[in-house]
Amino acid sequence: MKTTGLAASGNLRLIPRPKTLSFPKPMSNGWTFRAVASIALSLFLAFAMLPQFATAQERQRYRLAPGDILQLGVFGVADFARRVTVNVDGDISVPFLGEVRAEGLTIHDLRIALSEALTKDGRIQSADVTVEMVEHRPFYITGDVSRPGAIPYRPGVTVRHAIALAGGYDALRFRTENPLMTAPDLQSENQGLWIDFARQQALVASLKGEISGTAEIDLMPIYSAPLERKTLDEIADFERNDLKMRLENYGKQRTHLQTMLQDAEQTLAALQTIQTSNAESLRLQQDALDRALKSASKGLVATTRVDDERRSLSELRSRSTDTESRVDQARRQKEEVSRTIEQQDEQRRTQLNNSLREATIELEKLAARIQASSEKLLYTGAVKAQLRGSGGGPELIIHRKVDGLTVDLTAREDTEILPDDVLDVSIRPDQIMAIAKGQ
Repeated sequence: MKTTGLAASGNLRLIPRPKTLSFPKPMSNGWTFRAVASIALSLFLAFAMLPQFATAQERQRYRLAPGDILQLGVFGVADFARRVTVNVDGDISVPFLGEVRAEGLTIHDLRIALSEALTKDGRIQSADVTVEMVEHRPFYITGDVSRPGAIPYRPGVTVRHAIALAGGYDALRFRTENPLMTAPDLQSENQGLWIDFARQQALVASLKGEISGTAEIDLMPIYSAPLERKTLDEIADFERNDLKMRLENYGKQRTHLQTMLQDAEQTLAALQTIQTSNAESLRLQQDALDRALKSASKGLVATTRVDDERRSLSELRSRSTDTESRVDQARRQKEEVSRTIEQQDEQRRTQLNNSLREATIELEKLAARIQASSEKLLYTGAVKAQLRGSGGGPELIIHRKVDGLTVDLTAREDTEILPDDVLDVSIRPDQIMAIAKGQ
C-alpha cells in the first residue's frame, strides 16, 4: 500500500492511499468467480481505509499561532538548525529568509513553504526541511479551581486533565480536590469540636454550681450536641464527680482552718481566764504585803515576813507577765487563722470567676470553630454531590476563538481542549447551598 504526507510534527504519520481498482476483462462466457471476489475485496479495502484517511487529515488541521515553539532544520545544513517561536505578528525568523509568515499554517504547509522558499532562493539545492513542534501555545483555566492560570498544551488533553493540572475543583476557594478523602477528616474534626464544646458547657455549669456552693447542676444543655448519648453521659458524669471532688477538697480545707480557729479561740479564752485570775492574785498579794509592812512598822511582825510577801508578789507579777505574753500570742494566732480563711474565700471566688470567664470565652471560640467546621462539611458534601452528578455538576464553559470570533461552548469532562482555549469552571454557591440543604 502506498502512503503520502510526511508528518512534520516530530512523529511520522502515514496517510494511507486507497488502492487503484482494476477490473479484470470479461471472458467470453462472463465474469468468473475469482474476478468477482477480487473486485469485492478491493472495494472493501478501499472503503475500510477512508475513516483512517479522514482521521489523519483531521489531525493535521492544527494551525500555528503566536506562542507556538518550533524546531527547524535542513538535512545536511547544521547551521540552519534552530528553535523559533511564532511571534505576536504571526511570523518566525528563518535563516536566509528573514521573517516568514507562520500563523494560520499547518506544520506541513510551513515545511513545504520553507522548502520552496529556500530552493527558490538558490542558497540550498533540494532543501529537505524539517519542522517539529517543540511546545504548543498554552490554554487557560479559570474559576473554581485551585490553581487558575496558563497551562502548557499537549495533544489530546481533555477538560478532566485540565482540572487535574489546575489542582482540582476549588469551591469558593475551599480546597475540595478530593472530597472523598477530605470529608472523613472534616467529620472527625467536627465531632472532636463538639466533644470539646460539650465538655466546656459542662465545665461552665459546674463552675457556676461551685460558686453558688451546690453540687446540683443543670447539665441538660450539653445533650443538644450532635453526639452519642453514651458520650454525653460520660461527660456529664465526669463533671459531676469532678465538681463533687472539688467541693469536698474545699470543705476539708475549710474544716481544717475552722478547727484551727476554734483551737486558737479556746486557747485564748483559757489564757484570758488565767490572766484574770493572776490579776486577782496580784491584788490580794499586794494587800498582804501592805499589811505586813504596816505591822512590821509597829513591831508586830518580823521583817522576814515582809520579805516573804515581797517574793510572792514578785513571782505573781512574773507569772502574770508570762500569761499576758501568751494571751497576745494566742490572739495573733486567732487573727491569722481568721485572715487565712477570709483570703482563702477571696482567692477561691477570684479563681472561680476567672475560670468561669475563661471557660465562657473558650466556649464562644469553640462555637465559632464548630460553625466554620460545619460550613466546611456543608461545602464539601455539596461539592462531592455535584462531582457525583447531583444538581448537574460543575458548569464547564470553553471560550474558543473561531475565525477571529470568541464563541462559548458547553463542555463535559471528556471534551478535548485546544490551544488558546479558556476553560471556565463554575461551582455556583446557590447550587452548593441547594444541594446541601437537600441532603
